Amino acid sequence: MLGCAIGSLCWACEGDKERIIQQKVAENVRDFRKKKSLECRDLLLREAEEIVDSLLLTEATEAMSDSLGRLRPGRPVQPPPIPPIDSMSVRPLFDLLPPIPDTGKKG
Repeated sequence: MLGCAIGSLCWACEGDKERIIQQKVAENVRDFRKKKSLECRDLLLREAEEIVDSLLLTEATEAMSDSLGRLRPGRPVQPPPIPPIDSMSVRPLFDLLPPIPDTGKKG
């Protein structure tokens, strides 16, 4: 009877070991999948970022190298002349004085 009790205890221990091993394996697999999923996501995000950056750069350079961008703009329209503020004719402020005769002396 003692042999049976010991045998059944060993069998119970073996069952617990298997269950614990299976739980640990399942946990390791879950952690590995989670880690691999994060690595793949980071890789995909980096690749997508490179693609988007290159597309934006291409669009910007195409917009700058448009054939219309090289044309010079036309000459602006000349503004209309500004009318005078008053209509009086222009004349000197001071009447001209008669010229001073040259005496030949300097100074």
